[in-house]
Amino acid sequence: MKIICCLLLFILLIKCTEAKKVHHTYVVVRNVTAPGKPMYGFRIFDSKEKTCLYRIRVLSKDVDTAILVDNFGKNIIANLEGIWIEKLVNVTFSIYDSKLNKWTDGFIQRNYHLFSSDYIIQFNNQQLIAKSKDSSKNVKVYDKKKNELLAQFRYRTRWLFSKSVKYDLKIYSNQVPDAIYFFLVLILDHRGHAGDT
Repeated sequence: MKIICCLLLFILLIKCTEAKKVHHTYVVVRNVTAPGKPMYGFRIFDSKEKTCLYRIRVLSKDVDTAILVDNFGKNIIANLEGIWIEKLVNVTFSIYDSKLNKWTDGFIQRNYHLFSSDYIIQFNNQQLIAKSKDSSKNVKVYDKKKNELLAQFRYRTRWLFSKSVKYDLKIYSNQVPDAIYFFLVLILDHRGHAGDT
């Protein structure tokens, strides 16, 4: 009986480990901006912070807009527009699929609770939820129906002389494009997730 229990426990541990396998890891770095400038972009690096893979450029006019650019070909691969600095978060985005040669739309909305916030993401008939507690540096993104962890990002604590705000982003699933997670980092950072905005 003990052997069977140990085997079941071992199989369960293997399944849990496989479920948490990281598919992609990025370091998302906030661009340095002039004091008082309300909006800023990001650079997205590989896990070793050696190669810049993407850039997020932000424009603020009548409608706040962000575009995600492939750093190699300088192609626009996703865009975002709407409100994400005010109390209300209501944005739409489009992501380009080069294999299908088409754009797919989605949206992100914020739900506020007493000590936490969550963000609902709708994309291609899938619904995700990003959860963060006010006191936590960690944000986790789940498939809303399956409650499966898809990604998480964490604000990296800055040392005394470090000026760069950085996030470590781990993606566990290829269920949705990585651009969605990049936009979540952008939105939460503009809303003060790093504690300095």
